[in-house]
Amino acid sequence: MKTVTVLTSLLLFGASAVSAAPVTERQVQKPTEFDITNFSANTQPHGDGAFISFNLAVPGTSTSTQCGYSDSSSISALPSVPMRPCDDPAVEWQFRQDPSVPGTEGRYRIVVTYAYGEGNARVAGFHEWPATDFPLESFGSTVETFYRGQPDFVIDNLS
Repeated sequence: MKTVTVLTSLLLFGASAVSAAPVTERQVQKPTEFDITNFSANTQPHGDGAFISFNLAVPGTSTSTQCGYSDSSSISALPSVPMRPCDDPAVEWQFRQDPSVPGTEGRYRIVVTYAYGEGNARVAGFHEWPATDFPLESFGSTVETFYRGQPDFVIDNLS
């Protein structure tokens, strides 16, 4: 009987010691890149409106989301899009054309942020294009902007 009492005491003491130990969370690694696919941007031929869309994946995570914007007010120039969430709200993005300098058109830029891990951990990166990747194309009585660059690219300047 003494053996049962001693074993029971040890098991109970051991269980309480284990339950009193703090739980440590697994460290989430900071992402090193965003993979962008199917990037598309254009204004609406013979109408008002603009569309920007792309897919984003964060390698090494389960994060894969679609991001998009549309309006019915842009005429022939792509609009500046303020920071907005993708379908996965942990990913946000913005788009704009930088101001031009004399003799050139401003570059286009997309900025992407991603909230990861616990707390307020966030990483951001950007991609730039020359204005020549967004030519104005004639549609008879109207001109519209179309993205003609590579639809898939990597953002690897995350900080």
